[in-house]
Amino acid sequence: MTNQASPCILCVFDEVNDATAALIRKSQLLASTQQLSLQLLCVLPDNWFHYSSETAQSVKNKAKKRLLEQVSQLNALGDSHVLSCEVRFGKPFVEIIRYQQLVNAQLIVKHAEKKSWLQHAITMTSNDMHLLRKCPVPVFLARSQETTLPQNIFVAVDFDIDDPASHADELNKKMLSTLVRFFDKEETRCTLFNAYNAPHAGFVSLFADDPDTMTKDMAAHEKGFKSGELNLLLHFMRESLSPTHLHKHTKQLLIQGHAEQLIPQQLKQSQSDLLVIGSVARTGIPGLLIGNTAEEILLSVDCDVLTLKPDGFVSPVLGQ
Repeated sequence: MTNQASPCILCVFDEVNDATAALIRKSQLLASTQQLSLQLLCVLPDNWFHYSSETAQSVKNKAKKRLLEQVSQLNALGDSHVLSCEVRFGKPFVEIIRYQQLVNAQLIVKHAEKKSWLQHAITMTSNDMHLLRKCPVPVFLARSQETTLPQNIFVAVDFDIDDPASHADELNKKMLSTLVRFFDKEETRCTLFNAYNAPHAGFVSLFADDPDTMTKDMAAHEKGFKSGELNLLLHFMRESLSPTHLHKHTKQLLIQGHAEQLIPQQLKQSQSDLLVIGSVARTGIPGLLIGNTAEEILLSVDCDVLTLKPDGFVSPVLGQ
């Protein structure tokens, strides 16, 4: 069923504090680039009342009052009108996805959860990872407290040498389309990144007379393929998306190695303030998107992150 609600951006959080204003302000700037309205959602955990004698309505009223105080000040800046403020109780990622569907949000903006030393537990259970795996629309996780939009953007694209016309190509184009839609500014700089290696190099010694030469040939072939794909992708952005500024300020970067190691290194080296990355199907089970490599990368970076899924993804949350 088609959602008849006007498209908007959804800014979500689990508490109302000084950092909330910065997140709302960043969301306003994103919304203003497309003249979209802005919806606010605060999700409080189910177990809240184990530690408080207040009623649900009392907590909602207090949270909404604080939100409206922040909104009245920010709306005076005139960038984007906040359409409504909603407070809900429940599992954050579930309530976020349900509310996104209700209001027809095109993008979700949220503060990233603080990292823990227990990396693997975060990978499997955090609300952020659940949201990234199961939310059907792009998710912008803000790690910085900056109120300005990112200006140095690192886009990690993916190519499949065995199937050049795969879903990865469509996802790459969707990433660039989203990039141009929200970040096509004079001050913005963009890097299209990909890593190459010799596929199956570890097995070459089992059958090749000269494994070193074959490994080099395999790596050269992979490099040539991915270099060509990067050129095609850059041509697509410039000719089909017709950005006003990014066509002059986008470069390619192709490095030999493993993406999960190279991306965090390159982000630090280039001082990028936003990583754009696509989620890929790890299994055939609906909702289990974002592969192990992408999850490892997301847990290793300190900048803001924007993740996207392929078109046609249906969240398992919406079927619950």
